[in-house]
Amino acid sequence: MIRNFDIFFFIGTFFFVLFVGLYAGKDEKTKEDYFLGGRSLPWWGVCGSLFGTNISANHIVGMLGIGFSVGFAQSHYEFGSILAILLLAYVFLPILRRKKYFTLSQFLEQRYGQASSYLYSLISLILILIQLTGALYIGGRAFLPFAKQLSDSIQYEHLVILLALTATIYTWFGGLKSVVYTDVIQTVLILVSGIVLAYLALHRPEIGGLSGLWRLEQSTSQELSRMNIYLPSNHEVLPWTGVLSGMFILHIFYWNTNQYVVQRALGARSLKEARLGILASGFLKLTVPFFSILTGVAAFHIWKQSGFINQVDPDEAFSKLVLLIVPAGYGIIGLILAGLLGAIFSSVDSMLHSAATLFTIDIYLPLMKKIHFFEHIMTKETEDYISIQMGRWFIIFFSILTTILALIFFNPASKDNFFITLSSQSSNFTPGILVIFVIGVFWKNANQTSAWIIILLTPVISYLLPIVYESKYNFSNITLIFGQHLNFLHRVFLVTILTTTFHILLSLLFNKRYKLNALEKENLPKGKFIPSIEQILFGIYLLLLSFGIYLKLYFQIPKLLLFVVPFLITIISAYLIYRKKQTTPGAKNRIVRTDILLSGLLVGITVGFYFLF
Repeated sequence: MIRNFDIFFFIGTFFFVLFVGLYAGKDEKTKEDYFLGGRSLPWWGVCGSLFGTNISANHIVGMLGIGFSVGFAQSHYEFGSILAILLLAYVFLPILRRKKYFTLSQFLEQRYGQASSYLYSLISLILILIQLTGALYIGGRAFLPFAKQLSDSIQYEHLVILLALTATIYTWFGGLKSVVYTDVIQTVLILVSGIVLAYLALHRPEIGGLSGLWRLEQSTSQELSRMNIYLPSNHEVLPWTGVLSGMFILHIFYWNTNQYVVQRALGARSLKEARLGILASGFLKLTVPFFSILTGVAAFHIWKQSGFINQVDPDEAFSKLVLLIVPAGYGIIGLILAGLLGAIFSSVDSMLHSAATLFTIDIYLPLMKKIHFFEHIMTKETEDYISIQMGRWFIIFFSILTTILALIFFNPASKDNFFITLSSQSSNFTPGILVIFVIGVFWKNANQTSAWIIILLTPVISYLLPIVYESKYNFSNITLIFGQHLNFLHRVFLVTILTTTFHILLSLLFNKRYKLNALEKENLPKGKFIPSIEQILFGIYLLLLSFGIYLKLYFQIPKLLLFVVPFLITIISAYLIYRKKQTTPGAKNRIVRTDILLSGLLVGITVGFYFLF
């Protein structure tokens, strides 16, 4: 039962977050202030906002639910993101910050032209619409059992409207600074509440701590085991072949070509601060499997022993577990609900703000500048004022739209794994966008006409592939290995291969028929590609990961050895690279590259985790 102290703690947190959001953005006067925080964000602000934006209610509720229904294999969503985080820190971010972009569409416009830029903005708005609608749904559904304890008259619709309204108020008022500083608070709440819930779940009498959980897993059949990180290649949800192929692609898209993630790093006061914040958020990401997914695994064993395992749906496992194991009257339920509230707000405010940035900077302002009347009166001060006002109006419009969609199209009694469903739906659009970004950075002959064709072609290929795979013409040997239905992670990998091939072939074809225009020539990569020491570290990461997974799958090697050896190799490699940086002749003030050591530590821990479980 929820007691008065729980309610007091929760309401106090609610108004504190609202106050900080309103106060942080009180001096926003230019579009750079409103949309990029004046490019003055410290590393801890970047870290907290990246983590808070990523760990939404979909993660807190959805990942615990998948840990309960599928198992620890869901941790690939966290471990696999580290490669993408390093790519952002060392490859994409320096390029984007050098040109002082507001949005990723501006990079595409300079590299490929306006058609690709507009398409990216529109598709990004669609994806944010889907994800924001989902965030409101899962937030309202997660709070509903607790709200019902206060009053039976409270409905799912009331909670969705309240969540959307609150996040809209401080996002509308303060821009990116409000979003970032509230995200930092919410990150602390997420971590503390998650750790508390994990502790309580693992120390239930039915579990008996971590050692007890291991014993339960060892006595559980292979079919019901929840701690196997590599599931069969024909597994319907998380096949190991999919998580080591298509999931990596989704991670790279999310962390490198996703506006509402990259925008936080673009708002940092320097590249060094941005990079440090990104790496710090990577370390926080590695904690999620242990306070969210592992808690779901513990919940599975708790209900399995009590005989209620078939009466709990994945998306309601979080709320039922809290009411079952958290003692009332100490404010702990209020703390956990405050963490859930933080997870909801930190994703909703980020998506609202980035949607407004995309619309205002990439669609509205260019259209206004094309109108003859506005062209003559558009001073910098006027442009800043118009940008902020339009951004605020769009936030209101987008918030109302997503609230309506969450009320109409989502069923709060659904029994599906919502996190997987959302990932599957969004992935129909993402491979093509990632392909044109990556090829545009690394290949000078990527063609602008080919780019917008690939963006439009991607969802068509993505929707047709499962139909072809499941048709009467398929090969029985393939379906035996990968299942009767094409898993969305396998689909993402195949679509990426196809769109990459098409982009290269079409670029070669169009480049033969038409000479490169001045825009394309200006934005071609310059010089020969010479790998940097950071890129060498990437190579070590990939080699260790590939070789280690091969050993784990096909040879009986002690798990602890598989953890320790790659960890030590990575740390030693990072230290040698760090020492080389320190002794390079002419290095300015012999700057200590702490980020190299942090990257090595992050890679070492991640690779080790891949082999430990």
